[in-house]
Amino acid sequence: MTQQNRLRVGVDIGGTFTDLVAFDDARGGMLIAKTPSVPGEYSAGVINALDEVIDDYGEIELFINGTTAPLNAFLERKGARTALITTRGFGDVYVIRRSNRSRMYDLHYTHAEPLVPRRHTFEVEERLNARGEVVTPLNEADLRKIVGKLRQAKIESVALCFLHSYINPEHERLAAEFLRREAPEIFVSPSYEICREWREYERTSTAVINAYVSPILKNYLGQLETALTGRGYDDKVFLMQSNGGLIDSGESESKALLTLMSGPVGACVGSGVLSRKLDEPNMICIDMGGTSFEVSLVVDGKESVVLETNFEGFPIRAPMVDIHSVGAGGGSIAWSESGALRVGPKSAGAQPGPACYGRGGTEPTVTDANVVLGRIDPDTFLGGRMKLDEEAARTVVGEFARSFEFGIEEMAEGILNVINSKMANAIRTMTISKGIDPREFSLIAFGGAGPMHAMLIAEELEIGRVIVPNVAGQFSAWGMLNADIRHDQSQPINLRLSGLDWEAVNQGYTDMETRLADLLKDEGVAEDQMRFLRYLEMRYISQEYTLSVPVPDDVALGADDAAALKARFDELYLQNYGHSNPQEEAQVANIRVEARGLNALQDQEQPALLADEDAAAPDKTREVVFAGQRRETPFVDRANLQQGEKRAGPMIIVELSCTTVVPPDWEVEVDAMGNLLITKTGGSKS
Repeated sequence: MTQQNRLRVGVDIGGTFTDLVAFDDARGGMLIAKTPSVPGEYSAGVINALDEVIDDYGEIELFINGTTAPLNAFLERKGARTALITTRGFGDVYVIRRSNRSRMYDLHYTHAEPLVPRRHTFEVEERLNARGEVVTPLNEADLRKIVGKLRQAKIESVALCFLHSYINPEHERLAAEFLRREAPEIFVSPSYEICREWREYERTSTAVINAYVSPILKNYLGQLETALTGRGYDDKVFLMQSNGGLIDSGESESKALLTLMSGPVGACVGSGVLSRKLDEPNMICIDMGGTSFEVSLVVDGKESVVLETNFEGFPIRAPMVDIHSVGAGGGSIAWSESGALRVGPKSAGAQPGPACYGRGGTEPTVTDANVVLGRIDPDTFLGGRMKLDEEAARTVVGEFARSFEFGIEEMAEGILNVINSKMANAIRTMTISKGIDPREFSLIAFGGAGPMHAMLIAEELEIGRVIVPNVAGQFSAWGMLNADIRHDQSQPINLRLSGLDWEAVNQGYTDMETRLADLLKDEGVAEDQMRFLRYLEMRYISQEYTLSVPVPDDVALGADDAAALKARFDELYLQNYGHSNPQEEAQVANIRVEARGLNALQDQEQPALLADEDAAAPDKTREVVFAGQRRETPFVDRANLQQGEKRAGPMIIVELSCTTVVPPDWEVEVDAMGNLLITKTGGSKS
């Protein structure tokens, strides 16, 4: 590495703020930045963050981005105008969907509105049988007519999903080539490129979502790469994927679905890395920003990854870190419903933001409530770069309090109690509802607002240990810099374990690894840094859903291995569902390979935060309200806390990117890596 290429940069775009972490190899430390996001022009927010810490873009060796562009387009239903082309006779698969109801006893329950209306679903003559054999050839004349209809309807993107194409994608490949040749202005997303697995509706839904958001990501990346190139950075841009790995932007442009949760997942990866460094195998990870609150788990030192998830009412069949998200953030607005106090999911966002931002906000938010209670120092917010308007916060909270006949501080604590309970319930969804006792986990809190609420959430869940990592406010960006490059491929089998063609299975693994190795090589990964993990996707006969069973990656499988693989599957089934059926025969639905380009940073000591010698602010004391009582509370700059030092609460720890509220009866210790280890006095965890 040359002196000119010494910076590895991770940038996470949130709904309110854009966060940056840069590893400066020449100086041996980290640089951080936090700037307001620019809604509608997120690339501008990225450049603003970069400009805060980087003078010469030519010094950047690696650039990683977590973007909310596809996610926001999906949530706000502002994706591309999308059509679906499918096999003749199957045009209703997408709108019929599954008949099951996610909320069985909700009389007002309705399915989410399809992203593609029925009038934009077109059928083409072609047919494969269940073995992938051609029954009816693809009719190009049908496709030619459809192209005219697509243009007439001003379609911007098309999803292709033909019957049984997961076994034999040839018709989808030919149709995609035809459309790209005859209508190059329209984005084409064939299902086999994003999801080669059975279950027709789920595969269709996955392809449609990818088609819906990919043009949005492509447009964003075009703007970002133009801006970076114009400032002197002309190397690859990597994006954070929902599966916890990185992907080259050129590859991701046509697979935006894989980056849907890229921002929150960065922090999950960081939590996994920190779990291994701290020898804390089980963690509940909470990420609270300005708009949303995300929960994920680290179990036995690994992020929890699922192969299928249901997102906003639509199934997605692709590997994703298991994240539960609710509308709860610093910008969440308090409101009244039939005399009851509600908080969120509506958010003040970056514009206008909470009233205390002084940008025209007129509704009480969680951040305003924290200001009223004295838990945020208006003079030191964002390291003193953004002075908050305390009077504006008191005005909006006070007006809201009068409608309930509450005092202003009583109202502010009520707002926080409601939002904390909402976040605790989100954690219960990820733990107690799955048979996991949260008291056996540590809570790791990050994001701009996570450490502010973590201890109060932990008290509600009887969790006795909270970890606030170094650079907690930019933890997602930090996690991205520790992520491996990752790609997943699968191949359908759908045979009983006892009837597998083991030679074909081994050849399938070899073929997928060859293709994935070429991808990793194109992304600059050295051969000795490539790792390939093999899995069998197994289930009991007549079941629909599978479990991933790891298999050795350095030996050929054979019939002699079947008994051991079945026993491992039974064991995993018991762990996940509390029971198993060893007497029942198992079926292999797919074989899958996970390819990784290893990130050497995970094995290195965490670099210290680079700061000016006079950057730390002197400690001060202010009145803070806890449980209805005003208490003189020290405000301590995090840079003034020394390794090994212990301090008892109440205390407010301030830094550029976030504020940590330590209530009474909690104690803080700083570890060797600069993380805050916060324990409940007399708590069960040590």
